[in-house]
Parts: sequence; structure tokens; C-alpha cells
Amino acid sequence: MMQRDPGRKTQQKKVRAYRVAPWRAQTRLLSIGLSAVFGLMAMLGLFIFTGAQAAEAGLRVQSLIRDRDDLLRRLELQGGDLARRQSDEWMRRRAEELGFVPATAADLEFLPMPSLPAKEPDFVSPTSFLYTEQPVSISPAFKQTLLEWVLNLIKPAEGR
Repeated sequence: MMQRDPGRKTQQKKVRAYRVAPWRAQTRLLSIGLSAVFGLMAMLGLFIFTGAQAAEAGLRVQSLIRDRDDLLRRLELQGGDLARRQSDEWMRRRAEELGFVPATAADLEFLPMPSLPAKEPDFVSPTSFLYTEQPVSISPAFKQTLLEWVLNLIKPAEGR
């Protein structure tokens, strides 16, 4: 006789207490099929929705491009009009309409101006602010080095 190992369970086929009714198997298949169809419909709906959004964005971009082109055309027309209005001929005609007359040499008055000394260029380098006095107002707190700041923290100034 064979002895059974008490720690080992015997593998037996599980026997159901009752048979599955045929309508339950059909209901299960129908629910699986319907869930697959609904999942497919949801995916297709998502694709259609994103496609519609992309198409709407494309139409918006085309509309914005059309508006930009119209604005560029208007800008070019206004630039041409401005150039025409700044021409010598137009300025002379407009000045005559306003009552101005060309100036003669007798109408001109010259004012003497003292000559200014030539300005020497300022040479600026990253270290020039450290070693020269510049007319830049910097807080005294920012003129300390890190070592000076730490020493001031460790040994406070007299009279504090």
C-alpha cells in the first residue's frame, strides 16, 4: 500500500454540484460580445472626436493665416502711403498749403556753440567694478566679501 504524504494534497477534479444552465452560458457570451462592441465603439468615438478637434484646429489656423495675410497687405498699403507722405514733393506742397515759405539766407540765424572736449571711452570689464570706483550706487552690504560677512557674524562690531 502507498502511504500518503500528509503535507501533500491530492489533486482531484473539482466536481460542480450542479450543471451550468445553457442560458447562463449564452448570457455570458452575449455580455462579452456586447462589451467588445461597446469598447470598439468607444475607441472609434475617441478617434472621431480627436479627428474633429484636429480638423477644427486646422480651420482655425487657416483663418488666422488669412487674417495675417490681410493685415500684412494693409500694412504694406499704409507703408506705401507713409512713404508717399514723407516725400519731399508732398512735404513742400503741404507746407505751402499751411502758409510756409522757403527760407532765404537772410532768414537764417546761427548760434555759436562752445566746443565740447572729446569724451574718452570707458573700458568696462567684469573686474573693473571690483577695483575702481564707479558711479553706481551699491548697498554697503553687497560690498563685503563672504569672509568679511562671516567674521562680522562671529565677532559683532563694538557698541552693538
